[in-house]
Amino acid sequence: MSRQRFVVVDIETTGNAPRKGNKIIQIAAVVVEEGKIIDRYMSFVNPEHEIPVFIEQLTGISNDLVKDAPTFAEIAEEISSIIEDSYFVAHNVYFDFSFLQEELKQAGFEQLTCPILDTVELSRVMFPTANGYKLTEICGELNIEYVNPHRADNDAEVTASLLLRILKKIERLPSVTLQQLERLSKSFISDLDELLSEIISDKLITLTHDKNNEQIEICRKLAIKKKEDLKSDKEDIIQEDDDFSLFLDSILNENSKLKDAIPFFEVRNEQKRIAVEIMDSFLTYQHMLIEAGTGTGKTLAYLIPAIYYAKKIKKRVIISTYTINLQAQIMEKEIPLLKSIMPFPFQAAILKGQKNYLCLHKFEQALYENNDNYDEILTKAQILIWLTETETGDIDELNIPSGGKMLWDRISYDSFVSNHKKNPYYEKCFYKHARKNAENAHILITNHAMLLADLAREGEILKPYEQVIVDEAHHLESVASEHLGHRLNYVSMHLKLSRLGTMQSDGLLKQVYEIVRKRNEASITDFSKIEKILSGYGEDSDLFFTSLHSYVLNKRKNPSMNRITYRFSSSDYNNRTWDSLLELIKRMIFSLIDLTRLMEKHKLLLEENEQFTMNEKERQLLIQYIDIQSFLLKFKQSLQYLFLETDERFVTWIEIEAKGAKNAVSVYTQPVSVTDFLADSFFTHKKSVILTSATLTVNNSFQYFIEQLGLTDFYPKQLKLESPFDYERQVKLLVPSDMPSVSEVDTDEYVEAVTANISTIAQITDGKLLVLFTAYDMLRKTYELLKEDVTLDEFVIMGQGTSSGSRSKLMKTFKQFNKGILLGTNSFWEGIDFQGEDLTALIIVRLPFSAPDDPIVSAKCEYMKKNGQVPFLHYSLPEAIIRFKQGFGRLIRSRRDRGLLFVFDKRIITTDYGKSFIQSVPKMDLQVKEMSELTHIMEAWKDA
Repeated sequence: MSRQRFVVVDIETTGNAPRKGNKIIQIAAVVVEEGKIIDRYMSFVNPEHEIPVFIEQLTGISNDLVKDAPTFAEIAEEISSIIEDSYFVAHNVYFDFSFLQEELKQAGFEQLTCPILDTVELSRVMFPTANGYKLTEICGELNIEYVNPHRADNDAEVTASLLLRILKKIERLPSVTLQQLERLSKSFISDLDELLSEIISDKLITLTHDKNNEQIEICRKLAIKKKEDLKSDKEDIIQEDDDFSLFLDSILNENSKLKDAIPFFEVRNEQKRIAVEIMDSFLTYQHMLIEAGTGTGKTLAYLIPAIYYAKKIKKRVIISTYTINLQAQIMEKEIPLLKSIMPFPFQAAILKGQKNYLCLHKFEQALYENNDNYDEILTKAQILIWLTETETGDIDELNIPSGGKMLWDRISYDSFVSNHKKNPYYEKCFYKHARKNAENAHILITNHAMLLADLAREGEILKPYEQVIVDEAHHLESVASEHLGHRLNYVSMHLKLSRLGTMQSDGLLKQVYEIVRKRNEASITDFSKIEKILSGYGEDSDLFFTSLHSYVLNKRKNPSMNRITYRFSSSDYNNRTWDSLLELIKRMIFSLIDLTRLMEKHKLLLEENEQFTMNEKERQLLIQYIDIQSFLLKFKQSLQYLFLETDERFVTWIEIEAKGAKNAVSVYTQPVSVTDFLADSFFTHKKSVILTSATLTVNNSFQYFIEQLGLTDFYPKQLKLESPFDYERQVKLLVPSDMPSVSEVDTDEYVEAVTANISTIAQITDGKLLVLFTAYDMLRKTYELLKEDVTLDEFVIMGQGTSSGSRSKLMKTFKQFNKGILLGTNSFWEGIDFQGEDLTALIIVRLPFSAPDDPIVSAKCEYMKKNGQVPFLHYSLPEAIIRFKQGFGRLIRSRRDRGLLFVFDKRIITTDYGKSFIQSVPKMDLQVKEMSELTHIMEAWKDA
């Protein structure tokens, strides 16, 4: 442990701005030396003015508590002497350090000149896979006991414990990692380089760590964790005549080992039924649809027969999910659990797209770039530490800053650099390791996008398989549509052109010219031509995207939302504006043809570079150059397909940001229907596809889903299982009959009624509300009115897209408070999990019909009309019902949960189709009354 002295400081204040009169009300310091806490200091401070109510509620520090405390000027000398000749350490150090400096200055004392350490920054670096870096979050991750947050003495104490954990981890790192980290740390907030230098010196003298850690291997300039390949299992453990039902009973019974591993485990007949039916489908080569309500134990129910079948038949079973969260849950929770209870060994692996995996060679090159971007430097430091821990090299393990995403794009696996035989890390490649494990596993976990990419590559990625279980199957159609579509946008094109640069700049164009010039492989003429084409193309590209932006704005005058979508069709082609756009597009295509042909000459250099010596830096530059050429080729193809070819089977649309940059434009095209594609390319070639979800039926029928996925001619088996939860006891469905009808009033009046009812529900239930919207504009207006409601001062109010952070950040914050209102749309209708007291009531503001002017919705409706179907009954209503079921599923997640479900849209009880929504969710107590009467039901529910 370092011999330095560290003083960990935390302060509580009346606000964030000391120069505007905000003052310290509590200060604490914990002194660390020789790896131990040797002293503590704490004092309340009289700020000489009133403490704001919010601060008192947050910290518990009242005016009475500080009225007899010393002023800061009275303790300033003591504070300075404690910190003198020490590292100043704090969690978010700039706040505490700058605030303290200002207070010392106002008290007439000299400024602190000590080095600083920020435990937020150091936690990000040393614990790169942590879910969050707030003090509560990182302490939770590291099992550091943390009571009474927002009190300086407690915060300083846990920050000191955190510092000790950080220092211990630093000392355990290999010397080569520390040396790389020392170089990067010169750009940190924290003054870490001197500390690292001392530790490195000690290590080089003793060499103890690097010799003793057998889990780490040093490859060139990187220390990485050793990884083991899965072994192919040839053992005959399951005999041909073994009975799966008997095996299942031995796993799922009252005395099962699962009781020790799963709290409140109980044998569920639904779970056994799913497992038996899946095994039957595997053995009889049938496709199958399974809707299993929340609480049926669906994941274990399909994993058990999948593992058994894979072992018995010696063929892999693929598990495909939509969300990363479910992939991680299966791999980190269910698989280890089953390994502990299964009577035989089995192997499971996970495989994602190649961009998910780090390329060690590209990362090594990036380490030596001269770059002053803080986020990129921090990300490099995180990856250095992560390499000593990860066996996968998968970015989903990492918690990197947003600015680090661009770095990852440059250092992730690709087929040029990473797969090249001259890659010195070829044998250590994470993606190759994942591919090899995928081939040797009994169970391979992947995602829908990878599943469809594999179809396009004729099985090259996943290798042959015959049985697949598709979980979260209600997303398969939309993923297939995206996969078969095209997309282009300004940002990606601009980044590529900027990377190329000019012959006068230090971009790729000039650098590649220098490479080929040295070998007499090309004249300046070729590169001058490229530069000239690039100049004209860049201007045309800017004009193209800004023209598209103006075109959409003109078509959608006075938009109420920032993000606007516009579907274009053959009718757009008969006007002068569009004709001029088409001329511009043709000019761009010709430029791209000429450009990519000239660049193709240099691509041949890489393929023929055996003829001459090319150093690693040169080869990397040439590869990046070729990558841009490949991008430009694809962009040209997309331009042609999107604008110059008409295909009624596809829908094409433009998305812009009305208030954003004039070139913030994306263009998309997707097939109107994927039924033929899935039928011909997927279901025909697989022996058993099991499609499962909690939301596959409409009006208790799978017919809609069967038709959407092209399963009609396959006559799949069908199984619908209700949730084992007692919804009649656990839930009440409340519909305020005095809510205005959606169609009878304008949006502002409807929002006012929505806000008033949310406020009433919040104050009576006194807990946590999740409010689901179908449109962001209504969410934003409701959020603004709720924030103005003084009766909700005790509630934290958060809204998706209102600068409150990402979905995961909103959920974390929401769970931390006892009283909260969370407004969400789109992604909040599914995939989020609130249990017990994390959610008191769920409010569905409007029945979730898709907007009729949505490009895909309108195209599908037209397609159905042409085929003699009624779009509302055969598409809009079924989609809305499935969405409604997904939203409802957020409320009850266990047998112990209770909750109120409010539907503000009266159409659920006033229209004939409204019954379909009610019939699609479990039976529960339905109350349709005026809000004044519903308040009594809420109060009784709360007291029950």
